[in-house]
Amino acid sequence: MNPTTTAPPPRPAPAPGTPRRRRARLLLAGALAAALLTGAAEAAATDAVEGRVEDALRPRLGPTRADLHGSGLLALARGRADGITVSGDEVPLGPVTGASVRLRLDGLTLRGGGRGTADAANGRITVPAGAVRAWLGASGLPVTEVTPDPAAGTLRLGAGPGGALTVTLRPELRDGRLGFTLDGAALMGAPAPERLTQGIRDRLAARPPAPPGPALEPTAVRVTERGVELTLDTGRLHLAGGG
Repeated sequence: MNPTTTAPPPRPAPAPGTPRRRRARLLLAGALAAALLTGAAEAAATDAVEGRVEDALRPRLGPTRADLHGSGLLALARGRADGITVSGDEVPLGPVTGASVRLRLDGLTLRGGGRGTADAANGRITVPAGAVRAWLGASGLPVTEVTPDPAAGTLRLGAGPGGALTVTLRPELRDGRLGFTLDGAALMGAPAPERLTQGIRDRLAARPPAPPGPALEPTAVRVTERGVELTLDTGRLHLAGGG
């Protein structure tokens, strides 16, 4: 009679806490820690690049928010950012307040001290109808309402008690500055007297809006549903404390 052979008992599964499982946990923890450190470093680098641009543009555009396109670590390592979008709602235009900006900077070279150079800057500044009304009111014109007419390319103003005076202005650029020409004025539905229209022209010329710095002079202007829109389209732009 042949002796019976018995199969070896199954090997028990490794219990929790075995060296293999502990090693897997350590590897996972290390990967997570590396990912967290890399993410924190990337966020810090992006904040640094965006902060440099915001500081450099503040003298020209007021407080803005810069949004970097791409990696902040790579931008710092190369000393160059491919693209940055800048937006803000307090662009200084001489006596005009309340203008907003949206600007794209391409090919931005980063240097120390908040300085840099962009290969190109393109965007727009919008002067809302309310900002135009406030500026005209501060200039001495009793404006009660401003209504944009994009089809005609003009702004229609109501002024005086009950809007008795109707003024039509056409925006234009004069040596990079936003200006307005008087297209027409009517008092109680009849053509306004010359003395009155000349007074309006004098007030318009007294405190003209200024460009947002010589390097960002507008290249075109148009009337939109919101108000007046200035086009910015420049070549090389130096970012250096308002220069």
